[in-house]
Amino acid sequence: RSITKGVRRIPCVQLVRAMMGMMSWMSCTSCAHSVEGEILIEDADVGAVAEVHAQGPTLLGRGGDARSEFAKAHAADLTSDKAGLISDKAGAAKAFDGSTPCSTADVGSGSSGGEAAPSPTDQDCQEDENQNCQEVDEPADAIRAPEVRAQLSDKDLAAVKALEIELGESGVDVVRAALVPGEALESCLMRFLRASDMKPRPAAKALRAMLAWRATARPDELASRSAGDVAGCPEELLDQYMPTWHQGFDKKGRPVIFSHYGKFRFGPVLEAGVTVEKIMQLHVRSSEHTARLCGEQSSKLGHDVSNALIIMDTQGWDSNNLKSKGAFDWARGMAKSDTEYYPERMGQLIIINAPSSVNYFYRAVSWALSEKARDKIKIFAGREQWEPALLELVDASQLSPEYGGSAPSPDVSM
Repeated sequence: RSITKGVRRIPCVQLVRAMMGMMSWMSCTSCAHSVEGEILIEDADVGAVAEVHAQGPTLLGRGGDARSEFAKAHAADLTSDKAGLISDKAGAAKAFDGSTPCSTADVGSGSSGGEAAPSPTDQDCQEDENQNCQEVDEPADAIRAPEVRAQLSDKDLAAVKALEIELGESGVDVVRAALVPGEALESCLMRFLRASDMKPRPAAKALRAMLAWRATARPDELASRSAGDVAGCPEELLDQYMPTWHQGFDKKGRPVIFSHYGKFRFGPVLEAGVTVEKIMQLHVRSSEHTARLCGEQSSKLGHDVSNALIIMDTQGWDSNNLKSKGAFDWARGMAKSDTEYYPERMGQLIIINAPSSVNYFYRAVSWALSEKARDKIKIFAGREQWEPALLELVDASQLSPEYGGSAPSPDVSM
């Protein structure tokens, strides 16, 4: 239980206690050191890591109750896998090695992002300490995240704090920088925890992978472009053969997203020069828009809205889609994106007007979904089945007439 530096060995717990006097943000990553872009934890340090986790606020200075019972419950996990030999790509590792906070782009490039610039208020204080510092006014239309931490159960709060320890101070900063407007940090952390069976270490690994992906895929930039620009084809073609749109909100305040898969035709889209990769980018663009709608609703309603209700209308489904390799590649890629990069964003999926071929197609691709995701999916055939189920979830004022409501039909493009 020691950290090796040169030929000198210092007891880990003693070292952490000493450094706590200087750096209140010290976390259990003190027990790790970086070697050629990898973060390694030696066998001798496993006990120290577990002890740091278990003692929580005493050693880490995080404030509040760090839920030591949660840390103790996972101490066996730390020991059994040698404290989780963490090996990420150099860029992602550097972003989480306890160095200064960096931007999302730095995760992919490996740059540290430099020292964080002081806020304008701090600069004013530094220029004239005798002047009173006044807070910078927020724009009237600013999207502010709701207070989520106070709404968490003790168990969930303990998991969130354990995940924050896993990520480290700079890691949390990178996650915070990637949040959509209106999204609370705790909401994002809880999504990845739920997708990882509430285990902090796998959740931290998934978050790092997501951030590294965002640094290269740039989904925020895709969201700022039109669907036609992303696909490289006329938008009318997408409206005709791949219609997807936002249709109000359900009774829980979640965005309702419609996709008319019955009109999906991969042949004409692929013949127009749109690749499967570009179709996947369209899905990412839609996912990013959905995430932003969740953030806006969270801010508006004052409570966490982290997922959406997805409606797939399969009336008119063309079974020839099953003959297209591109369709299967798209479906698998979509499942991977939703599971790894936008986990727990799908609150529920309702498939309506489903012919038997849709059930076959679903069985062919459902293996790529987690068990939790499969449990959220319901498939209905005729209108007499799906309309009552839909109106139970969504008020009629939010739905267009063709789906049992009274709202006007929206523009197709999302």
